[in-house]
Amino acid sequence: MKKLLDLRFVIGIFFAVVGALLLIYDLTTGQNKMMDTSVNIWSAVLFLVFGAGMIVLSYTNKINE
Repeated sequence: MKKLLDLRFVIGIFFAVVGALLLIYDLTTGQNKMMDTSVNIWSAVLFLVFGAGMIVLSYTNKINE
């Protein structure tokens, strides 16, 4: 329960879930065939990387404890 009070962990989970949803949506629909690279894939990757970084920061930086 104490981990949910850490804002970095909550933000990391949010961005990871949104990135996973964007990635799943883009891979399943495939509607964006007019462009070589899909904006959803790039934003999903960036969201996942940012979310993972925030989760790692919440575990490594123990200032309040």
